[in-house]
Amino acid sequence: MSRQGCRRLIVAAATALVDRDDAVTLRAVSREADVPTSAIYQQFPDVPAILLATCHEAFRELEAAVLAAPDAYAAGLAYLDFAVLHPRRYRVMFGAADLSDQALRLFTRVVADPDRALTFWLGLHGLADQRASIRRSPQFLVIAPRLISSLI
Repeated sequence: MSRQGCRRLIVAAATALVDRDDAVTLRAVSREADVPTSAIYQQFPDVPAILLATCHEAFRELEAAVLAAPDAYAAGLAYLDFAVLHPRRYRVMFGAADLSDQALRLFTRVVADPDRALTFWLGLHGLADQRASIRRSPQFLVIAPRLISSLI
């Protein structure tokens, strides 16, 4: 297996562990990826480095969804949808690996004005964080469109 292929396999294994809310340890990643721990050490120095790579990969997925949206409203919905579909991943992205700066840069591509982009992202992030925590609340289906419209 190539070095890049092994790295992708390790990140995918860590992502699966995060999504299941299982502990991300070298042993767990090794089992999930079906690779020896020595192969992991060739790619990553430690578990925090694996988690950071996992967060960056998740951010690429989020970024692709947001940038594929035809307008700012749809971009806001795509952001919120990602948080609902991947609540544990979302929490790790903005907890363990604080990707706030990257998220702000992403939203300056959606809303050109930096101050408006910051306001838009902060509003979305607050709601997304709550949606990731309280997935079943029907209130969010009503609140999300109103929030996005008011932030745009």
